[in-house]
Amino acid sequence: MRNLVEGGRIMSAPSFTSSGSVGEAAGPLESAPDTRVMVLPDGRNLAWLDLGDPAGAAVVAFHGTPGSRLQLAFADGAASAAGVRLVVPDRPGYGLSGYQRRPTHFGWVEDVRRLADHVGLSTFAVLGTSGGGPHAAACARFLPERVRAAAIVSGVAPLAEAGTEAGMVPLDALLVRLSRRWGPLARPGLSVLATLDRRWPERMIGMMERSLGAADAAVMRRPEVRAALLSDLRASARTTGAAMAQDYALWARDWGFRLEDVTVPVYVWHGDADQDVPISQARRMAKRIPKSVLHECPGEGHLLVASHLQEILVELVGAESGGGGSAGEPSGIP
Repeated sequence: MRNLVEGGRIMSAPSFTSSGSVGEAAGPLESAPDTRVMVLPDGRNLAWLDLGDPAGAAVVAFHGTPGSRLQLAFADGAASAAGVRLVVPDRPGYGLSGYQRRPTHFGWVEDVRRLADHVGLSTFAVLGTSGGGPHAAACARFLPERVRAAAIVSGVAPLAEAGTEAGMVPLDALLVRLSRRWGPLARPGLSVLATLDRRWPERMIGMMERSLGAADAAVMRRPEVRAALLSDLRASARTTGAAMAQDYALWARDWGFRLEDVTVPVYVWHGDADQDVPISQARRMAKRIPKSVLHECPGEGHLLVASHLQEILVELVGAESGGGGSAGEPSGIP
């Protein structure tokens, strides 16, 4: 039985299935860690996991596209070992968080500010994986008085300029080009994909293993990662397809801020075997962010967060406390 916290009240439920403004879960999540839910001022629900060391330095982590908080459900051990309290929210329209019409990066920053206030975080670091990377960058840009450092892991770079989608898998490149001008046209196909994720998660994971390459296939065979991915796919919300279309539109248009204006340390982690988001995007971001450190991971794929999470968190905590790496000096790791 899981505990759900809403506005300070604890509710118990064997599983949580929601409707209306909340993304609708498609099955029980008995193996998932405790999920908490708060209501935002506009009436949307915001759901999150609270993992790791409750007394540790705080990191707020953002899942990829598609996804939910359950993508990082395996992270409790790594967070505890790093001495980190890891707060993992569902982004709008994913998991149990309510869908938001016409979202912006700044709007997400405001959601994160309210979540931090709600759970008692005065300062914290942020971490964004894949499609969550731009959201981490936005928090670093617009909330520097509270966000002390950021990590962008396998993250998507700004894609508004024609040609910046080069090297992405063909479907993603097509969706980016489509989203630059006619974003709503991407929504029906993405909604079908989300339905397939929900109904046949095992088959979809098999397809992911074949498409992402050997490095990621090996990560996906790890029991804790596979369990998290299966829970994530089964919980795909009814609004996931629409939320995905919004993500592509956010990536493919002006982000509403310049990476050059980010003032906090940013650690960019990317695998050179990433077949989903090419490492060229990480290199472009690292060149544009003033206080950046680029970790190029040889032989690693798109899911490198599963193998390097503890290292990433330790680096973030060190930066937040003033003892981190030398931001501004790009480097690699063996």
